[in-house]
Amino acid sequence: MSIYIPLAIKYRPQKFSDVVGQGLTIKIITRGLVKNRLGPALLFSGTRGVGKTTIARILAKVFRCEKRADTDPEPCCQCASCLNFLHDNLMDVIELDAASNTGVDDVREILESSRYMPTTGKFKIFIIDEVHMLSKSAFNALLKTLEEPPPHVKFLFATTETYKIPETIMSRVLKFDLKKIDTDLMAQYLSSICNQEGIFASAEVLTLLARAADGSIRDGLSILDQAINISENNELAVRDLKDMLNISDDNDIIELLDLVFSADIKAAVKKYREMNENNASAPKIINALMDHVHMLACLKTNIQPAEMIVSDDSFPQLKKLAEKTSLASITKIWQMLLKGVNELRFSERSEIVLEMLLIRIAYASELPDLQELIQEISRDSSKPLAKSEKILHTENMTKSLVGETLRMFPGARVEQ
Repeated sequence: MSIYIPLAIKYRPQKFSDVVGQGLTIKIITRGLVKNRLGPALLFSGTRGVGKTTIARILAKVFRCEKRADTDPEPCCQCASCLNFLHDNLMDVIELDAASNTGVDDVREILESSRYMPTTGKFKIFIIDEVHMLSKSAFNALLKTLEEPPPHVKFLFATTETYKIPETIMSRVLKFDLKKIDTDLMAQYLSSICNQEGIFASAEVLTLLARAADGSIRDGLSILDQAINISENNELAVRDLKDMLNISDDNDIIELLDLVFSADIKAAVKKYREMNENNASAPKIINALMDHVHMLACLKTNIQPAEMIVSDDSFPQLKKLAEKTSLASITKIWQMLLKGVNELRFSERSEIVLEMLLIRIAYASELPDLQELIQEISRDSSKPLAKSEKILHTENMTKSLVGETLRMFPGARVEQ
């Protein structure tokens, strides 16, 4: 029985031209290689799965390549050194996971090793992943070598949290910020992988996969691995994928929003519980609600959205909801959803937290916005009331509205 190789490993880039979505970083590095203008220490930062360690390994391969011409920024991928990378047989390339090797002794061992010339090739290379996890004493031990590095040594660092690295270290490295892969590019990349694997995936499936990856190539391939396992006849089905990802149909989200905007609390809670029973998790639902509220705001203001997150079949329904909803209500609900994200993050009862949030939002939908209040006061002011009655009526109405609003937002206050 053959050993299965996960897609994230099988399709890991072996050359700079294989890297997806990091064009500027690759351009700077490849031109720097041709001009011989890359320093002894480079730092790659970014979120998970965007290619930090992969680019570091490719660069190490280039530095160690035996057949590469000075004018060629790519490794040959055929010499003994390049082939050793494929089999992780790297004598002069030392990889360290700083998350589990944080102490000064680990760094001193590296620094001791850096004093000696490489066994083969021009450079001895140290790749330190999650470098921000090193202790303060470990960074101090590393500092001296970074100030006066041996000519045969290259340091390649990777991190997800740049702010944890001391400024003394940051000032001595060439820093590259890797960005998340946008949804369209991710969908194109996953489509090419599906073609190579003999898997059929519709445009809607690819969009769902790309959005679930959240800008991470590695996550996208891992999700695709799971989706292929539940596919029938090598075809990825939308319904199966949504069940696997615990996400709701666009129609469900739009219906829930419509009920919330209509202040129908009972119906909104009932709909939400139905979605929960269909395995849609609270974090997924609130993220979907935020995506759709953003789309509503774009429709209301005639702004082109950054990406179309609604299927063609559901778009007319969302457009209809936008037409009957005020921009003030949309922005008010956006603020409440934004606050709800933090509430979910710090609670173990996410389903109940979101249910209470929906109740609050639906209740708040009944409250008039500022423009409506001004119009109501203006209408009341035109009635033939005595001056004292008019003032009293307006004050009572305003106080009632302010009181209701303050109860909706604990901690808020009215400033004169």
